[in-house]
This record gives sequence, structure tokens and C-alpha cells, in this order.
Amino acid sequence: MNASEFKKLVAEHFSPKIRDLGWKGSGFHFRKMQENGIGNIFGIQGSWYGGEVCCETAINFEFMNKLYGIEFKKETYASSLIRKRLSPKGEGDHHWYFSNNIEKNIESVNSIWKAFEKHGLNFYNDFNNFPHPFDKIKPKDLKSGKSHKILGKYFVVNQIELTNILKELNLLLGNTRIAEEFSRVGLERINEHSKRILTGNKNNKYYKQSEKYIEKLIKNMKIK
Repeated sequence: MNASEFKKLVAEHFSPKIRDLGWKGSGFHFRKMQENGIGNIFGIQGSWYGGEVCCETAINFEFMNKLYGIEFKKETYASSLIRKRLSPKGEGDHHWYFSNNIEKNIESVNSIWKAFEKHGLNFYNDFNNFPHPFDKIKPKDLKSGKSHKILGKYFVVNQIELTNILKELNLLLGNTRIAEEFSRVGLERINEHSKRILTGNKNNKYYKQSEKYIEKLIKNMKIK
């Protein structure tokens, strides 16, 4: 069985259940926009090597979508800043395997649903009271240079993007002074990042692309 065939089993045994909870989507991608402005995203990812899938829970911010003209219906976990790998135990990496045995493959799909129902929903529930916990994060929390974990458990890879989101959120909440502090912290992070990637020949293609990337980061981080 290949990923396309496994996707048909997902459509039959997983999709109806998640749609009953108000989610939309098909194939390996599902979304649900909450009334509080948090977009819940769930995705199933096939392996490059075939024969297995992993699953991701993630969230998206409606106010950022509007700010940058992003269509939520096109968003996936891959573009989400805050996400967590789904596992039957609730922690760690996990891959579900499929083979030519239909019954075992259906068991895998059902196992994904059970993990989603038991642990995936807990991930989304952590953000039910948005803007909490993001309104509790202060600029000083990001000044250390260490990667900040949301609620002490959700690792965020891109700290610059997190800083920009917190800047925009505080502007939205009317906390202009705090937003300005986040902007300064973000610009400092961008400056440090630029020193790492803007190296070598200034005339080569990579340098010029990196330069444009840094310019875009700076533009977004500054308060209009």
C-alpha cells in the first residue's frame, strides 16, 4: 500500500470523525478556526521512504493571517510556528506504519484517531483562552537568547517570528510600549542572525537572497 491508498483509509475512517468536531479539510490536512482567533491545524505527513506517516498538531493566528493576507484554508502545519508531533503516549516522536494488510492499516488509522482524541485535543485546549498564554510573555523572557517554550513545553524554533507575533499581538491589545520593546528585542535578534548568514562574497546569489530576507525581517519587525 502506498500513501495515496492510505489516504483513502484516512478519508473513510478518520475524516468523518474529525469533521463531527467541526473541522474542515480532506486528505492529510484539516483545519478549524476557533471563535477566539486561534486556528487549529492537524496534518498527516508521509515519509520520504514510504510505508509510514507521522502526525502534527499546530496552531495559527487569525490576526496574523489578516495582517499578511494569508488564507487560513491554505495553511498547513509546515508553516505553523507552534506545533507538536502526535504520539499515542502523548510525548515523543512516533510513526504509524502501513503495509499490504488492510486490517492492520485500518488499525493504524484508528490509532491516529485515538491519539488525536486523547492527546491532540489537549494541545489545542491549551490555547482556548487566547490571548493567554501569549499575553503573559514579556520582552525580557526573550532577551536571554535561549529558545522560549510556550507554557514551558512547546518548543519554538523561530524566535524571531515569535517575537514579531508578540509585537503584533501587543499592538492589537493596545500595549504599545510593550510592543515597542518586543520590536527592539526582535531587531537585535535579526542583527545577530544577519551576522551568521551574511558571509562570503557579497556578489554571489546566496548573499543577495539572504540580504533581501534580512531586509524583509527588519521591515516586518519595525512598528509602522
